Amino acid sequence: MLKIRHLTKWFGARRVLDDLSLDVERGERVVVLGENGCGKSTLLQIVCGVVDADEGDVRIPDAIGYAPEKPDIPDHLLAREWLDLVASLKRAPAHTSELGVSELLGRKVGALSLGQRQRVSLAAAFTGEPPLLVLDEPTNALDADSREAVIARLSDATALIATHDRDFADRVASRIVVLAA
Repeated sequence: MLKIRHLTKWFGARRVLDDLSLDVERGERVVVLGENGCGKSTLLQIVCGVVDADEGDVRIPDAIGYAPEKPDIPDHLLAREWLDLVASLKRAPAHTSELGVSELLGRKVGALSLGQRQRVSLAAAFTGEPPLLVLDEPTNALDADSREAVIARLSDATALIATHDRDFADRVASRIVVLAA
């Protein structure tokens, strides 16, 4: 499903990822753990094409669902407008029933709490039932019910997930990978 070979990334003189290779098979949920600054978010950003690797190769399926660590959704849009935009790009119906997002549809993103933004971001990632989910700190700012909904949604998904939440990792991971700083 996902094949990463010999991935290296430098930020100035600092090598963040060093010859990293990793496979994620269909139905597997690989959780990446590690200290702050070890490259977890950078790895996910490279997989999603947000950041380029300096060396290496990444092979992904035709469609992925990505939820970044900090949802960067334009503040002036309504949550509905954002989800409709994502749905149109993915040529799929918007996911508004999951995570209690339907109650947020008429609100401007700029008026949402961090946890509400996270729920909208995750709903956008789930839109179109992508074969691979790439989730960076998906439980950040989520309430207990939303956290449980994410855990349930991931039960049969293929995913690459970065988190500091060890309990979450233990509950969803079929495999845990630890990156060293």
